[in-house]
Amino acid sequence: MKIRFVKAYTHYEVGKVVDEFEVGGATMVKGLINLGLAEQMPEEKPAKKGEKAGAAD
Repeated sequence: MKIRFVKAYTHYEVGKVVDEFEVGGATMVKGLINLGLAEQMPEEKPAKKGEKAGAAD
């Protein structure tokens, strides 16, 4: 699970995207989300055949 910080936390600045393992695990991630310090990033979907990366829907 990836999260994006919406408020500064220790050595993570606002807007930084990190994986749950960089922060300390799933429990720490859920705590940061519940405290309003971070938000969960949507899962990346694999591109369909013939679709360009970054194409708008």
